[in-house]
Amino acid sequence: MIIRDTETMTHQKTRTLLTLTLCASLSLLATACSGDDKEAQVEEPPLQSASFRLSPAQDCQTLGDRIIDVTTEQILRDRYDHNYRFGVEDNASGNNQAAPAEGGNDGGEESPTDYTTTNNQEEGVDEADFLKTDGDYIYEITGTDVVILDSWPAEQTHEVGRYSLAQGSSSQSAWPRHMFLRDDTVAVLSHIYEEYRYEDKYDEDGEPREQVERPFYGSRLTLLDVSDRANPRLEKQIDIEGWYTNARMIGGDVYMVSNSNLNIPHNIWSSVYDDNSPLPAPEYDADEARQTQLKNIARPILRAMLTSDFSGHDVRDMLPRKRAYNSAGQQILEASLYECTDMYLPDQLANLGVLNITHVDLDEKSTVESTGLLAGGWQIYASQKSLYISQPSSWWWWGWGQDDMTTHIHKFDLDTPDNRPAYAASGEVDGWLLNQFSMSEHAGHLRVATTDNQWTWDEATMTNTRSGGNHVTILKQAQGGLEKTGEIRDLAPGEQIFAARFMGDKGYVVTFEQTDPLFTFDLSDPKAPKLEGELKINGFSSYIHPMGEDHLLTIGQDADDEGRVSGVHLQIFDVSDMKNPRRTYQHKISTGDWSSWSEAMWDHHAFTYHAQKEILAIPVNIHEWEQAGGENFSGLLLLKASKEQGFSEIGRVNHSDLATQYWCTMYPGESWACDAQSQDYYWWTNVRRSIFIEDYVYSFGFEGLKVNDLLAPENEHVSLMLNTSQYGRYY
Repeated sequence: MIIRDTETMTHQKTRTLLTLTLCASLSLLATACSGDDKEAQVEEPPLQSASFRLSPAQDCQTLGDRIIDVTTEQILRDRYDHNYRFGVEDNASGNNQAAPAEGGNDGGEESPTDYTTTNNQEEGVDEADFLKTDGDYIYEITGTDVVILDSWPAEQTHEVGRYSLAQGSSSQSAWPRHMFLRDDTVAVLSHIYEEYRYEDKYDEDGEPREQVERPFYGSRLTLLDVSDRANPRLEKQIDIEGWYTNARMIGGDVYMVSNSNLNIPHNIWSSVYDDNSPLPAPEYDADEARQTQLKNIARPILRAMLTSDFSGHDVRDMLPRKRAYNSAGQQILEASLYECTDMYLPDQLANLGVLNITHVDLDEKSTVESTGLLAGGWQIYASQKSLYISQPSSWWWWGWGQDDMTTHIHKFDLDTPDNRPAYAASGEVDGWLLNQFSMSEHAGHLRVATTDNQWTWDEATMTNTRSGGNHVTILKQAQGGLEKTGEIRDLAPGEQIFAARFMGDKGYVVTFEQTDPLFTFDLSDPKAPKLEGELKINGFSSYIHPMGEDHLLTIGQDADDEGRVSGVHLQIFDVSDMKNPRRTYQHKISTGDWSSWSEAMWDHHAFTYHAQKEILAIPVNIHEWEQAGGENFSGLLLLKASKEQGFSEIGRVNHSDLATQYWCTMYPGESWACDAQSQDYYWWTNVRRSIFIEDYVYSFGFEGLKVNDLLAPENEHVSLMLNTSQYGRYY
């Protein structure tokens, strides 16, 4: 508990608050009269430790005090700062592997033995996605449904089962995002939020009602038994209060990362906007120095106010909750996700929130455990033994202290007796990470690629200058920390990383501003990493895929000499001589006025490459209707991609007719929706994923599925509209 009211404490807090308010008012008056800025320095800022390690809260009082500290800084920033800095979200951008089928097909047909699975970064670490297959069946999230397709034989592909997440076990809405497949279990990860009406929460004057049920916003893990594919059934449901971020599965162990808000007393935020507050008023023309003065004046006043507001509240009631439901959809548990001492506290003040790492064993289906951190984190990377969470400095920089672009990285050990995540160590690197591929663990070391650019505004010239560069840092766990063993600094000053990939003891980084340098690294000695080579070409790569030991296959955007991008391009690089990397092949998708784009540029799960067959599939949208001889295309592009012979287009699978079918189903009889020749946007769709099963390609878009011959995609065998929701098309 934070503080319990007593009469003595109440009088003491009142006297303290009045004293602080009076002192702050006198300080403001003295500053205004004398012009002496030093008078405004009422109190030094609170905790801004150089340490980056985590430690468990000793008790509820310790946790409560830290929550007050963080809340104080959050309100000060909201009230007095006019510029905000945001972190970079996990932008997943990995490796389709052909996998042997397990089990047989219910229809008695021989099961396929060659099919692609989710394009994962690390072998043995499955990544959450909205499409999974075991060869015999395909499982897809469509709108709010999980659709099960009997996919073999290919020419007879059809929907065999469907489970609606909207039918859930509570009154909450569920929006499924990703899933895992483990034998006969499908684990679906969803966003959930509780619907309520404004008038239920506030009275006629807009004031919060005294008794308001705390809404539950969070993440849902739904376990479905799909042993009978035609009749998937609910096995168990677990709700975690916190916004779903991402997840990994190793064996049968699922690790879900979510970010929660704290259930802070509702009245504290009124101090941000209350004109009658004892806090000094915001000055919207204040420069950075004056903002700092105002915050220093307000800090002791605000902290005393918050201490009073938090009085009598149990800190455990502020922590995220968990719920569980049985196979009948009945709630069997609601409890706090943590005890106070389960929470880890960073030495550095972070943003107001809780990061949750929840472990669920899909084989046992009874183990649900969480590890909590009083901070946020949106980028995750996992090896088979470790989970890493990165936190850029934008999540804890409060406008005082050194304003550096730094990132804290927290390591959690997964190789424990019960596979529960256990905090292991923390470290710090200069710069911010791009995505999950900016991290990679190898031989006991973590390699990290970061961009460390600083922007400086010159009032005299009214120009913004950028300095700094990009770094590759190697860390090793030692004595509770992630200690730096080696580093390569200040690559391509003024540019930023657009792609990174670490493979064994080699590393590759692409930066971009006007040209696209590809850097190659020898990381075999973690104490002395070496920059081996550099290749400058136009455009950039945003995803790097391994193509054997000595070649890279990339996707990105082509560009001219001035850095103006002109459409999707594919490239193959020969890196057998790391000191002299060469681009051996390039394939431009489009250079028209409207150009082209592909989801595979920023989501590697949309990138399907079969190494043995040397076939690549990417979703592409091409917009060239005003270009002479141009085209509109919305579908899947199939290419031969060989390190010896380069690229050659095999063919395309066009999904425009499925888009027209979808709109015509939603608005029957309307010419604008049902005219296949319409030049409006109704022809446009997103093909988002593809799977190869034997010699067939299965392509999946917003509206549905197509099955075509892999080597002759003009031969279409199946076209199914799977999405029948007017709103689910966008999810």
